[in-house]
Amino acid sequence: MRNFRTYFKFLSRNKLYTIVNITGFSISLMFVFLLGIYVIQELSVDKFHEKKDRIYLLVNSTDIASVSNPVGDYVQSKLPEIESYTRVLSRNVNFKYGETNTFYEAMFADSTFFNIFSFDLIDGNPDNVLKSKQNVVLTQSFANKIFPDINPLGKTFQVDDIEVIVSGIMKDFPSNTHLPECDFILNYGLITNYWGEDILQDWGNSSFVTYLLLKEGADINSKKDFLLELFKQDYWVYEMGYYDEVTFVPVDEIYFNNFSTGNIGFNSNSKSLIYIYFAITILILMVAILNYINLTVSQSSFRGKETAIRKLLGSSQKSIISQFISESIMMALLASVLGILLAFAAKPFFNNIMSTNLDISQYVTPLNILIVITGIVVIGIVSGLFPAIVVSQFKPIEVVKGTYKLKVKTLFSKVLITFQYLVAISLLICSIFLIKQTNYLKDYNLGYDTGKVFVMKNIFDQEKIEGLKNELFKIPGVENVSYSAGTPFDGGNNQSFEYEGEPLSFQVFQVDSAFFDVYGIKLFPFEDINGNSVWVNQQGLNALHLDSTNRSFKYWDQDLYISGTTNDFNFRSLHTPVGPSLIIYYSELNYRPWHISVKIASSANTFETADRIKETYTEYSNGELFDSFFADEVIQKQYEGENKISKIIIAFTVLTIIILMMGILAMSLYYVNQKEKEIAIRKANGAKEKEIIYMLNMNFIKWIIVAFVLAIPLSYFAMQKWLESFPYKISLTWWIFIMAGIVIILLSAVFVTLQSWKTATSNPVNALKNE
Repeated sequence: MRNFRTYFKFLSRNKLYTIVNITGFSISLMFVFLLGIYVIQELSVDKFHEKKDRIYLLVNSTDIASVSNPVGDYVQSKLPEIESYTRVLSRNVNFKYGETNTFYEAMFADSTFFNIFSFDLIDGNPDNVLKSKQNVVLTQSFANKIFPDINPLGKTFQVDDIEVIVSGIMKDFPSNTHLPECDFILNYGLITNYWGEDILQDWGNSSFVTYLLLKEGADINSKKDFLLELFKQDYWVYEMGYYDEVTFVPVDEIYFNNFSTGNIGFNSNSKSLIYIYFAITILILMVAILNYINLTVSQSSFRGKETAIRKLLGSSQKSIISQFISESIMMALLASVLGILLAFAAKPFFNNIMSTNLDISQYVTPLNILIVITGIVVIGIVSGLFPAIVVSQFKPIEVVKGTYKLKVKTLFSKVLITFQYLVAISLLICSIFLIKQTNYLKDYNLGYDTGKVFVMKNIFDQEKIEGLKNELFKIPGVENVSYSAGTPFDGGNNQSFEYEGEPLSFQVFQVDSAFFDVYGIKLFPFEDINGNSVWVNQQGLNALHLDSTNRSFKYWDQDLYISGTTNDFNFRSLHTPVGPSLIIYYSELNYRPWHISVKIASSANTFETADRIKETYTEYSNGELFDSFFADEVIQKQYEGENKISKIIIAFTVLTIIILMMGILAMSLYYVNQKEKEIAIRKANGAKEKEIIYMLNMNFIKWIIVAFVLAIPLSYFAMQKWLESFPYKISLTWWIFIMAGIVIILLSAVFVTLQSWKTATSNPVNALKNE
């Protein structure tokens, strides 16, 4: 206990060391706790399903998991290993109950859904809760919102004017599943109200997903080749050569694949990105530990007298090491408590930048608490072991002579500080390139305009559309209005067909004449256009092997004649290169538009005009609700992943630099104190203040230069590998590497100069009067 009192007295006397150590450690551990829980949560996605080892998603190519509706029945009839299957899709639907008339997110699923997946039912039998076409299962939060004071079972409401009856209540979808969150689940049979009665038997529409439940002990992967041969005989997309493989993806791996899934959007994440976050977590912990070790070693000479006295009083080296490790564990425990409190405080910020919902409380279990305490003790031991060994090796006679200060400057400390500089410079370089690439994607010329384009989901039949257009043109600030089946940012409708024996896949858009003006798509006509026309982009023209003189091609059972080309606008995110597109322009509206796109004049107030547009739309539809958004918002959402990683890297970079600079501030103080007599002698011999400051700075700058040389190839390789996945990317310009090194050098120079200025300008007599 006496030794601990001595330690606390030491901490109170060395406030800078105490503040730097506790602050750096606690902030670092806050990041470790948050990122660690995030990594654990992400890697646990869909692990909770009791039958997870038997649930597989049917995938028909490396990135496409959409098949026809009859495929589930077909596969089950051909493979005895299949016990059951379910199909799911999600859709934003109009909900009506009493005075409530709004849009909610619905999921459609087969009656087998709750027997395959382990989503908890509060009320209802999983065997029959979705048995009837009119059945609906509500999530708990939705049930409490709509039916707060009554039992909702047996209640009816309308979904897109279809009456359904509540047959069950389920717990809300957990955050650790690939399936998107919804408000209620409807029977899959209701999709016939949107696609027609034939959709459940239609092999032509391959835009639905199917899960397979295997029988106990079945090996589905051994049947891949067998099923592929069957598909080549009976499934047209395989017969025509669009797909040439069949894959079964385990349910707990779906989240880590970015599948194209037609009528449902899966939650997804990159497993490599999760591993990057895990590596960052370990790196943060290493930086915190190394900073503690470096600071403790750098000031260990100030505890030399205490160590010498204890040795003279009979303490063994083992007891001294044990004492210093105990102090380190105490420091780690204190920093951990502060780190946990900071983690709870920073959780909303973390959830925002990571687009997640971190639930720290669910991990507060006796086992996890024991694991955390054990981990903290290990961190304390690791952090305190080397300083303990250094301090315990002091010899009392050297303390008396005052020569022990000269031996504290070990090569190990220089290696540690160099490593910290290496991490800081590398992260700074990577952060700058991450920001540049993210901004490059956001600002890239997509080949069409998104600024001031307001988009609404169309809910009207053809006969009402022209009337709405006339009403919209009456609004000041509305420049143009377009009706289209497909927009540049949603990719239109994919159509695969065979042309001259070659399978082709085009994105097809059905548009009116205003479409090209609203989105600023450039046209390059081959002739004067009158009436209906067909346009392809340059990629499409190349895929069809056509030119301005040879312009006709067979599209299914139609002979189409190309009127001209468009620029190669990006109808997908910039993660994929531009593919072929086909735009069919109709002079008269003879198709059902999906969206209404309104171009707002540059001089108009964007948001006020958008509000007027929504009011007009609502009045014209007699209060019917609809989806609306700005086109540029959709584009921004396409790069949430890059935004997320750049934000976390930037936060980690700032944290690392702050910890590093705090450490430099403390270390420079002790370094200057050790050099106090040498500085006094130099001044007595005529050295100027700037020469003294230059000498003190160079002791740190030379290690920064070493770290900078090592950081260049490390960060260059990391960024080059990351950028490989982007078809559109920045170049790794040399000046960013130089700038990052200069920034760290300048910051270090400022902090060292702050500490050395007082000593450099002091009277040398004060330092030498006792010699």
